[in-house]
Amino acid sequence: METPIHTRLCDYHNENRTPFAMPGHKNMRGLDADLGVCDVTELSKTLNLMSDDKTVTRANELLSKLYGSKSSFILTCGSTSCVQTMILSCVNPGDTLMVTSDCHISVINICAITGIKIKMVKDVTEISPDIKAVFITSPNYYGVTKDIKAISELCHSADIPLMVDEAHGAHFTGRNGLPETAVRLGADMVCQSAHKTLNALTGAAYLHICSERVDINRIRRSMRAVHTTSPSYMIAASADIARATLETLDYTDIIKECNEFKDAISKTGIKVKKNDDPTRLVLDFSAFDTTGFAVAKELSEHFGIDVEMADLKNIVLIVTPYNRHSDFISLFHAIKEILSTKKPRTQDRILPEPPCISGVISPQDGWFKATQSVEPDCAVGRISAQTISVYPPGTAVVVTGERISEDAIRYIKAVIECGAEVTGISDGKIEVIL
Repeated sequence: METPIHTRLCDYHNENRTPFAMPGHKNMRGLDADLGVCDVTELSKTLNLMSDDKTVTRANELLSKLYGSKSSFILTCGSTSCVQTMILSCVNPGDTLMVTSDCHISVINICAITGIKIKMVKDVTEISPDIKAVFITSPNYYGVTKDIKAISELCHSADIPLMVDEAHGAHFTGRNGLPETAVRLGADMVCQSAHKTLNALTGAAYLHICSERVDINRIRRSMRAVHTTSPSYMIAASADIARATLETLDYTDIIKECNEFKDAISKTGIKVKKNDDPTRLVLDFSAFDTTGFAVAKELSEHFGIDVEMADLKNIVLIVTPYNRHSDFISLFHAIKEILSTKKPRTQDRILPEPPCISGVISPQDGWFKATQSVEPDCAVGRISAQTISVYPPGTAVVVTGERISEDAIRYIKAVIECGAEVTGISDGKIEVIL
């Protein structure tokens, strides 16, 4: 019997790899429960995750109490379903949503489908009268947070809601040296991926409603519209376990482990990027004749170490309390061995910067039109029918409905040459509208 996907994943598991990527349970180290028994459908005894069943309601109440929201929901389709729920619940077709340029592609996709316009900004510093809501990402993949309090005050002075994609901050409790969650800093809605930094199965997510500025009935309608009608109770149960675990989890030891590793690795010539999340390691290899992509590939292929992502300069590692001291030892020695084969960089490497997407864009302009696929150089000046992104982190280089610039093409070519995975390009060609 041929089972390609199952066989590949079993082979991967049997390699006993060192995990510095999501999910946060780290190859099931942090999940002892037999979740297989939880794989049931919506029966009379189990009901539906979207129902007002007292069991589901109680689980959501406990989640809300932990984070300090007005109400919270466990979802099983990842932060994508939460992102789309938030936007659908407070922005109408034709409205303009202000979005920071590091947003996830799920933001652009839902706006394309619904006809919502996007105003891309690098930072939220002022809000024009046409803006109906603001959507930001905090923290980003590199563990850097935004000033949620200041942005929320700006939004609320304009009487519009602030939505925060806190997918990488489900562990933010304000305790043990961890940052505070956006739920408690003035956001109106917040989503989190419980599987990224907590011990939940992939797809587990939390949606938090934090103020009266949003309509809870519209939120429920929106949630039902984008969420699966067959939610995985295995994933939901793991999200419930992750919440219960987080209530008593002490991050002191793992943060100490991270700090000791940072001190040790910085003596090798690698720069450790500063950020706000002490458990997010960002290692900069720009002092050596290599790229983050190349280092990540060597770690994976030759040392069995998985990192979360890489870019032209850095590798990014997700650390949770389920990482072991031996993981850090293996990582340290692997990096030292890799560096022994690299020469110091003698001159600055000139790399193209990601293009700055600015102005108001209508993603729907490129979504439903007739298209053709062209070579990258021929795409300059054309309207993109695809959102092109480097994944991870999944942030856009070109937005659907945007006119493609020379800078964008230059950057796309550079990251592909360096080994990045770029989505939105098929067979080396870019889809543009006719």
